[in-house]
Amino acid sequence: SLAFVAHETRRFVASPLWSQLQAQPSMSASFRHTICGPTAALPTRLGSPAGLQRASTADLRGAVPGDISSRPTSRSAARAGWRKEDAVTAGWIDVPVCEAVLAEPLKFVCCMDGSPVSMTALNYVADEVLQRDREATVDVLHLYDESKDYLPSHCRKEPLYRHCENKMASSVSSKRYNLVWRDKRGKDSDAAGAMICSHISLTQPNFVCMGYYGLKGKKGADTHFLASQLMKVLRHASCSAIVFKDEDASLLPIRRKTMFCVSVSLNQASTKAFLDALKLSKPGDDIHVVYIKGYMEAEDSDYTAELREKYSFFFGGLTDGSSKVFQKFNDRNLEFHMVMKQRFETTPQAVVRYADSIDADFIIVGTNSLRVDRGKPPVGSVSLQIIHETERNVVIAFWVAVSGRTFDGHVRCASRGGTRPS
Repeated sequence: SLAFVAHETRRFVASPLWSQLQAQPSMSASFRHTICGPTAALPTRLGSPAGLQRASTADLRGAVPGDISSRPTSRSAARAGWRKEDAVTAGWIDVPVCEAVLAEPLKFVCCMDGSPVSMTALNYVADEVLQRDREATVDVLHLYDESKDYLPSHCRKEPLYRHCENKMASSVSSKRYNLVWRDKRGKDSDAAGAMICSHISLTQPNFVCMGYYGLKGKKGADTHFLASQLMKVLRHASCSAIVFKDEDASLLPIRRKTMFCVSVSLNQASTKAFLDALKLSKPGDDIHVVYIKGYMEAEDSDYTAELREKYSFFFGGLTDGSSKVFQKFNDRNLEFHMVMKQRFETTPQAVVRYADSIDADFIIVGTNSLRVDRGKPPVGSVSLQIIHETERNVVIAFWVAVSGRTFDGHVRCASRGGTRPS
């Protein structure tokens, strides 16, 4: 607890050991060694052959990045009865869970309403993902209301069905797609969003693809309003969401290299964001893992050092052959970058600036669904501001910070809006 940390800090500062550390020339290094034990040398630049630090099987499975259970316990913590097994490494998802996430076949729900961004989403799934991944499947979902006879002809029930049927039939076999048309007559946007969440709960896809706006288009001069159904899905659906902003299919990374920009920190949701980038990628794609440092933060802190170490092990695990699942993704180009904020720049603005500099096709950020249970908004302020700031497609990676067994047995089989197991 915070009280325990404060108490132990006061005891340590009052101890003779603190005076000895102050007299040493390299105080910060000695302090870290005393409290946490020796740490592995970190590469100066991850993602390059010279800087990549490869992890052995023991490294990956036994001593995960930043795993303080492999470090000596401090004297003060030992006196207080603290045990190494009580610690949980921030941001690390167990390797078997990571393997299960990566090994699961790709399954999409693509929400269609006839808008340009929803058409773009369908083109991406049909012409890109399903073409290269022979196990991937998709449900094309449309909620219609025949009483809305004012809609353009291509957005109505029958014409839209024929368009989607022709598109999918010309792309893949009928076994790999399913057209789901449901009547939403008399239901408002919130209820329609609940219908989408219900279908997601029933089919359990990896990703739901939706447009940033609906048939009404961008709401006036202010484009910082997401479609109401999209907000409902971000709040309640138990899968990652790909939010499409591209209105022209020619902008999509179809039959060309895809550039991913993954915003990370030391939490499990951002780890899941990196896993989602791997799942969506193909051989030769570029994945840039980015952490935003504070303005004038010149030197690495313990936090940034652990972050570097974490992704060093992750990158090494993809290439050293210790895991057959990870090895399938060893032909991606991975880079880790720490980007410093500019003056008066927010973290989301820095992420968007970096994504623009590399011409990223997708920005991927994580969100923890348990935020809602703690009374917080469904998508964090940073993630939401990134969606607002950028003109690029955004992936919101879904994650529940629970054990792998609980996640598999209870979370994936139920919507967040449903009844939770006691």
